[in-house]
Amino acid sequence: MWPKRKLQLVASSAAPGIGGVRAILKGVEVDFLEAEPTAKEFGKEFEECWMDRPFDTAISEAEAIGPVTELIYWQEEQESDFWREKALSQGLQQRSIQSLIHTIFEDELILWVSEPTVLFNERPLLVHILNEAGFEPTLLWPIGEENWQCERKQGVHWIMPDSWLEGLVDKSSLGKNSEGLGNKASWVIQNHSIDFYRAKNRHQYIGHLPRWPKAEEEESAAQIIATCIDLGVSWRDIVSALSFLWQDNKRADNLRWNFNDFRWNAGASGEELSSLSAKYLENWWAR
Repeated sequence: MWPKRKLQLVASSAAPGIGGVRAILKGVEVDFLEAEPTAKEFGKEFEECWMDRPFDTAISEAEAIGPVTELIYWQEEQESDFWREKALSQGLQQRSIQSLIHTIFEDELILWVSEPTVLFNERPLLVHILNEAGFEPTLLWPIGEENWQCERKQGVHWIMPDSWLEGLVDKSSLGKNSEGLGNKASWVIQNHSIDFYRAKNRHQYIGHLPRWPKAEEEESAAQIIATCIDLGVSWRDIVSALSFLWQDNKRADNLRWNFNDFRWNAGASGEELSSLSAKYLENWWAR
């Protein structure tokens, strides 16, 4: 019977991006041990014969998981030669963290999020809209200064900050080819709304949303919504996901303006209504 897969990750705790790697390994449910490149503790738990141990010796968590099956090293460093020699003597597979990352994302579609970005409930707005639309993307995102979280879902999309692998892996080489998605949808910011179109030439109007509450986030929010349109999210799902934009607005869908007034109507785009008196007015208050 083959041993359960468990990685020995040899990396400095201060290595840039290590927090995201830890979160991903936990998210994809791969067991791993960590060791500093200068520490020489590899395989210590397994060198001692179990028959020679006293009965009261506690079994470590690493032993409960099983022996290490693969060595993952962060980068080419002189300090890690000990680990490679030790792994080679035990017949273990060795590879770099770059190779591991490419293997994990081989069949995934990655959506990179530029920072700073628009957040909703402390998560990227893109994740919120796709979740509401049933796409179930996996999120890798920093929480605080050093901690990371990986929320694994069943969808094909991974959403990650584009700064995570900077200087470590060429992001364009990760995952499936996403060039077909493109940036096709466009938008125009009007006085009272943001109008969206199916293509950049604005031939097909999709719909409009109210102006974004924070002016400094408006362009970024419009870009995120356009990305969702390119991904195939329906306009109804987008409007439903962004319903919080209307929470502070008074709906005026059925409001009739008199005196030939031209005003903004949140539900009807402010069309001009006739000032002529209606032929029939129901006494709705007498019900």
